[in-house]
Amino acid sequence: MAEGRVKEAQFCVQEAGALFPSSHSVLLLRGRLAEQKGSLLEAKILYDEAAAINPRGHKILLHLGKLLVRMGRTSLGEKVLRDAVQAQSTSHEAWSGLGEALESRCCSQAPDCFLTALELEASCPIRPFTIIPREL
Repeated sequence: MAEGRVKEAQFCVQEAGALFPSSHSVLLLRGRLAEQKGSLLEAKILYDEAAAINPRGHKILLHLGKLLVRMGRTSLGEKVLRDAVQAQSTSHEAWSGLGEALESRCCSQAPDCFLTALELEASCPIRPFTIIPREL
């Protein structure tokens, strides 16, 4: 991400945090920014807080699980990513993250996860349907 975009994102997240200080979405965004800056421990703390508020949030579980794998806590990361897949079984990102976690442990299930991720990604819209303007 370009430096200017990170600054813009920080400003937006700061504004959102002022309006909604205990929002799991704001905590997730703050965690993603911390991870982008390389502050992995801070990102983990923010993801943990977001998961405490919304324990079934698949985006939170996805980012937390991938971060745990990145930090070397592969078994815990795998468990969290399995929870993300269970929470949103059609998320190609969650299946791909689970595949990466399994691959790092040389598990034979990794290719199946990657295949599932590819199949799901093929049917995933480029932009969420919620942002398409409605015409009357």
